[in-house]
Amino acid sequence: MTISLEPAGPAHLLYLRQLAYYLRHSRQILADWDHYSERHSDPQTFQPYDEDAYGLRQQKRDADTLSAFGRVYHHADELVHVAERQLARLSPTDRTRRYGWQVRELRDATQGLYAVHNDWHAAEAALPESAQPGTKAYDEPLAESYAEAWSYLDQWAIHGQALFAVNALAQRHSSTPAPTLTATAPEHRAAATPSRARR
Repeated sequence: MTISLEPAGPAHLLYLRQLAYYLRHSRQILADWDHYSERHSDPQTFQPYDEDAYGLRQQKRDADTLSAFGRVYHHADELVHVAERQLARLSPTDRTRRYGWQVRELRDATQGLYAVHNDWHAAEAALPESAQPGTKAYDEPLAESYAEAWSYLDQWAIHGQALFAVNALAQRHSSTPAPTLTATAPEHRAAATPSRARR
C-alpha cells in the first residue's frame, strides 16, 4: 500500500481525531464490561454465574469495540507509518524509545487486525448459502473473528495515545528555530558580525 499521508496535514489530524474518538469510546466499552463482569461472576472463583449470558455479553463487547474502531481501521497503517517517520527525526531518548516500542506494538496489532479481517472474508466466502446473518452457522464464526480481533483492538486502546505524544514532539521539534551562535569579537575586530548556525 502506498502511504502519502503528510505529518500534521489535514488528513493526518482528521485521522488522529478519529483515533481520539476510539480511545474514549473503547475505554467506556471496557468500563461497562468490567462492571458487568464483576456483577455476574463469582468473586472467589471469577467464574460467570451464567456462562451463556456471559458469553453473549462478551461478544457484544468485542463487536462494539470493533465498531468503534471502524474509521481508524482504514488508516491505522498510515498513522503508524507517520509516527515511525516522526520518531526517526527525533533525538533518541528514554521517552522516544518508549514511544518507539509502543508504535511497534501498534504496528503488530494493525497487521494482526488486517490478517483477522482477511481470514474472516475467506471464511465467509466458504460458508454455505444457507448461512446468513442471524443464523448460528454465520454468527458463530463471526463472533470468533470478533474475539480474535479484540486483543489487537485492546493494544490500540492501550498504546494509541502514543501517536498523539509523538506528533506533539515532532511538531515542537520542527517549530524550534536553530540556535543562534554569537561570536565574541576581539577588540581590534569590532566590526565582526554574529554567525548563524545552519539548519
